[in-house]
Amino acid sequence: MIARQKMQVVNVGERVPVIRGQHPAPSQVQGLNWAWVVFLVAHLPLALLMYGLPALATLHAIATLALGLWWAGTGRRPERVAYVGAYITGAEVIWRMAQAQLFWEFGKYATAAICVVTILRARKLKRPALPFLYFVLLLPSAVLPMSNLDSATLQSYLSFNLSGPLALMLSAWFFSRLQLSTAHLRQLFLVLIGPVLGIASITLFATLTASAIDFGTASNLVTSGGFGPNQVSAILGLGVLLAFLCLLDDKISWGFRGLMLGSMIFFAVQSALTFSRGGLFNVAGSATLASLYLIREARSRVKLVLVTALLLMIVGFILLPRLDAFTGGALLTRFQDTRLTGRDRFVQVELHVWAENPIFGVGPGRATPYRAYSAHTEFSRLLAEHGVFGLSALILLLIIAAQSLRRARTNTGKALVVSMLGWSFLFMLSAAMRLVAPAFIFGLASATLSQTESLGPSPLDRHKEAGPQEF
Repeated sequence: MIARQKMQVVNVGERVPVIRGQHPAPSQVQGLNWAWVVFLVAHLPLALLMYGLPALATLHAIATLALGLWWAGTGRRPERVAYVGAYITGAEVIWRMAQAQLFWEFGKYATAAICVVTILRARKLKRPALPFLYFVLLLPSAVLPMSNLDSATLQSYLSFNLSGPLALMLSAWFFSRLQLSTAHLRQLFLVLIGPVLGIASITLFATLTASAIDFGTASNLVTSGGFGPNQVSAILGLGVLLAFLCLLDDKISWGFRGLMLGSMIFFAVQSALTFSRGGLFNVAGSATLASLYLIREARSRVKLVLVTALLLMIVGFILLPRLDAFTGGALLTRFQDTRLTGRDRFVQVELHVWAENPIFGVGPGRATPYRAYSAHTEFSRLLAEHGVFGLSALILLLIIAAQSLRRARTNTGKALVVSMLGWSFLFMLSAAMRLVAPAFIFGLASATLSQTESLGPSPLDRHKEAGPQEF
């Protein structure tokens, strides 16, 4: 590592002292960074164009992966690879909503690919033991379905159920060797928020142009843009969480705070209108966990109280009455209903399957016929389909999470880490690993967080790079 570097990173297999960069951070309190504003707002029309033109969505996905592979294979700034991973995490639902001509698990494999290329390019392949062991423990059960399934079905089962754990393992591997400043973590959040704005614009468009909407007691496909409400709601909820964390950041201008507040409200409204409660419930749980650390510092406590009070007034006196009226009273009825919509029965079935197959389980995907649906809860799926090995993998996830939280040295850092871990676990509790999001966010929590702000320009800034970077 040399003094002219702009980005602090940790070489694979090493922990090195902090070296401060020489360039000002991209998001300062002096004013609004208009490059970021353009980036964010541009996703409103871009997503609508992709929604109407599947070929454009396909091209967009391929171009995103190509850029990620290019930066991973030739660049010397691994934080840029992290940005592409964040972008894929936010854009995956857009591509699915737009019916892009991609295989279903494209987002997971694309994220895994850019992580692998970055790791290989570093030529220092010492891996973190626990994430690697977590994935290896899931492999013995994968042998079981091979005896009596045709190759196409076998490939489908393995891909659908193991691509998420693979992405999680590689994300944790990548980020455990990366040190991120608060400035670059903020940028990473903004990169992910961009495509989430696109998702919100699609759901708004679908809602406003629908000839009729039947608001009942279940998730609403129309207000979800014609795609799975639980996935749309969850990613919109992730946007709420990241905008909330940005809102509490001291280093952004008041203009940017306004933009984050508006984005947060936009996401929350569209998530609520999907009538899939998981998105907002995940936010509430993860934000509560973050608050347990934020209230320990006087300055953070004041900001937290003020932001929370402002949000409660906006929601309670402005948004909720209007949304409930728009839905004919169905919105409040839906969110006041605490029933589990069948997920408890799925868990009971999976526990019964595990009791009958305690060692190896029934194999990846083979529990589907028992519950008649794909998995909703990753934790019980691990038990049913991987047996004792799945239980061991689950325990390792908890240990990795505890290590990530312990590695954060400040209350603010712990709040960021615990909110990301909490959101990932809550997503896996209600929607298994149907998206790459829980894997990527869990991996991101493994990064070492530095409190310094002077670590180089944003990838959207037009500054010349000051020197080579190493991973």
